[in-house]
Amino acid sequence: MQENTPDYPQKKDRKKRKDVSAWEQTLRWLDVKWYSENKLREKLTRLAYPVDEIEEVLQKCREYNLVNDTALANEFVQSQSARGRGSRRIAMELYRHGLTGDVAKNALLQLENNEEESARNALQSKLSSWKNEPDWRKRREKAFRFLANRGFPPDAVYTVLDEEPSLNYSVDYD
Repeated sequence: MQENTPDYPQKKDRKKRKDVSAWEQTLRWLDVKWYSENKLREKLTRLAYPVDEIEEVLQKCREYNLVNDTALANEFVQSQSARGRGSRRIAMELYRHGLTGDVAKNALLQLENNEEESARNALQSKLSSWKNEPDWRKRREKAFRFLANRGFPPDAVYTVLDEEPSLNYSVDYD
């Protein structure tokens, strides 16, 4: 068990800062990273700020364009898509970040046309690691799991798998 010695200093207790206004606290958070309105409301509520003060702060943030859920959702969708993630996973992450409803739906509409292309690109980066697997069925199963875990919808996954020759049975007539 750890003792309070100079070698092992005691952990400091985290204190809620009651002397900091909700506006100042919000600016501190937004200085570090972007938050959705819902997340800011949730964080301020956890620190027990009054509801009317929270709404006033959020209105001020909208006035100064410090909180813009639409822009945040669009940027998030673009960055996640570029990282090889599918629409299902991105939708889940948007929800986790407090971006829901029409804002999330409109941002996800960007992905409709290039879902298969994103899945194809993600698969190409992984195919070389499966080249030593002799059974094409196992390669196909691994590819399916990989793309499904990335959040691509089943129809896009099957289309991409059917197009890839190394993942399909081929008869060699030598």
